[in-house]
Amino acid sequence: MGTVIGLNGVEVGAFVVELVGGLRLRVGLDDWERLGLYRGQVVPVRHAGRSPIRLVITEVTVFPPVVWVTLIRRPAIRV
Repeated sequence: MGTVIGLNGVEVGAFVVELVGGLRLRVGLDDWERLGLYRGQVVPVRHAGRSPIRLVITEVTVFPPVVWVTLIRRPAIRV
């Protein structure tokens, strides 16, 4: 089942799997290319009517015509 998710301020259709500390998304290749996102980027993500959270893109796997993207919460950095 698909849903609409906000990635970096742009809404796209995606299949969403909630992970402990993050999300795994399946989005269309055309949407992914239009977004211009890349591994290691921190992006605001809005899912299921919740407030946006900042997640890091940790994995991108392209299987045309879809892309699987794994995003996790950025670990706290203590100094």
